[in-house]
Amino acid sequence: MAHSIFKYHYPMMHYNDPDVEIIVKTLTKHKQNLVKYIRNELTTSTTHGLSYLVKQRIHCLEKLFWIGNFVACVILAALLLNVQYRRFIAAPTVMSVEMNYFDWNISYPAVTLCPLYKPDVKKFHTYINQTYNYTGLHVEGYLWAISQAALDTLEYMDLNAPEDVIPLIHPKDYATLAASMFRKFENTWLTTNTNWSITVDAAMTEMGMCHVINSNVAIYDKPHHWNTGAPTYVKSNIELSVFEANFVTEITNFSNIYKVFIHSPDEVTTSTTSSFGFDVEGIISFGLSVWSSRISDSLHYKSLYLRKCRFINEPISKRYPIYSYSHCMLECRIKMILKLCGCVPHFYKPLDHERICYITELKCILHYKKEIIGLKSSNETLRKFHNDEELARSARECGCLSSCAFDLYYKDTEDFEPKTGFNKLIIKITSFPKVRVVRDVIFSSYDILLRSGGVVNLCIGCSIISIMEFLVVILKIIFYTIVKALGHFKICELKTFNKSK
Repeated sequence: MAHSIFKYHYPMMHYNDPDVEIIVKTLTKHKQNLVKYIRNELTTSTTHGLSYLVKQRIHCLEKLFWIGNFVACVILAALLLNVQYRRFIAAPTVMSVEMNYFDWNISYPAVTLCPLYKPDVKKFHTYINQTYNYTGLHVEGYLWAISQAALDTLEYMDLNAPEDVIPLIHPKDYATLAASMFRKFENTWLTTNTNWSITVDAAMTEMGMCHVINSNVAIYDKPHHWNTGAPTYVKSNIELSVFEANFVTEITNFSNIYKVFIHSPDEVTTSTTSSFGFDVEGIISFGLSVWSSRISDSLHYKSLYLRKCRFINEPISKRYPIYSYSHCMLECRIKMILKLCGCVPHFYKPLDHERICYITELKCILHYKKEIIGLKSSNETLRKFHNDEELARSARECGCLSSCAFDLYYKDTEDFEPKTGFNKLIIKITSFPKVRVVRDVIFSSYDILLRSGGVVNLCIGCSIISIMEFLVVILKIIFYTIVKALGHFKICELKTFNKSK
């Protein structure tokens, strides 16, 4: 091989040239020295089994036996390391419990109230009369559809607006118009057993305009804020300690018929959120139990890939500057609607590049309503859109992780007292939770380092020092080869130059 290399680069040199023979002999000597060096290093290596591979005084069959054993041990080590790594990636955490409830604070739930009839009657008729005076057109049905439209009420709406009425209101103004006509929340409707201040926001939801009590994120769903910069997240909800668990809110004569959603202050309501309807006269009292989940301090600074949950300051889109599981599901639903219908209904917060649907285009939403709510495209829809990847086959495909810290609320008790011409909703925490679930690290990078070292040491008796020996030997061989190759090329060039003279 050495002959062919020099003949290729230096065609003026002959195969029988004495100088070439000297160079070939030198290369051969260097090769022998290199082999001798490698054999010596492997013989004195601290890794078990390598010395048997280079011993000259053992039979070839024994040498083959040790080679096979060493290769098998390397393969076994690789398989065991792969198992350890996969476990580290797939399940690095464990759920444990805490019981030091005297040190905790739990969030009082957010309460979303969605009345059946949303517009303020006076505002509604004023707008109708003003429009008729200016245009001579009747917009009552059109305006009613705008103010009442929601994902769960589309089948009850008249979506066939007259063509001469549709241009009067641009879709970009639908949400702000619905918010302007929405009934104002009266201070007398909400009372508590303390003097603590509690927030009440009028927000646009999948159920249309609703009032949201004790929420940290409802402010992002105010239509009047959609065209301005998103406000900074502020945790303003009420927190309760074990000594304040008797906090109670009372909602009196809010509406004759309305839906009630109870959820975390950092979550939003969706059409699939559990709810109950209030359509009776009397006093209904709900007692709630709380299930809390947090993450440990050690897991707090781990990567998203390992902790498998998101903090509220890790948003997934530009629509909302915060993250929660319900926000993620909402984003997935909007993307599906965009693909199916090409526009976003006005009861969702739109982005600048997204087109808002006209009232008549909501028929498309109604057509695919079952698939949109379930986040599961039918086979017919998938064939129609050529199995587009943006169409969810199941809710799991949305890839929504749970929040790292959240509270779930369950109805524990319910009492009803009939009372004519009067209705009141009472919400309270039945008992303070004595146990809290904590997500903690069970398999960290420290553990995988120790276990990997144990596997490697078990299979081939290799330590960190042994690995460093291998690296030093490899670097020496590379450096030695480069230096010698450069030296031989310079000698060849010099001899070629002298002969050319």
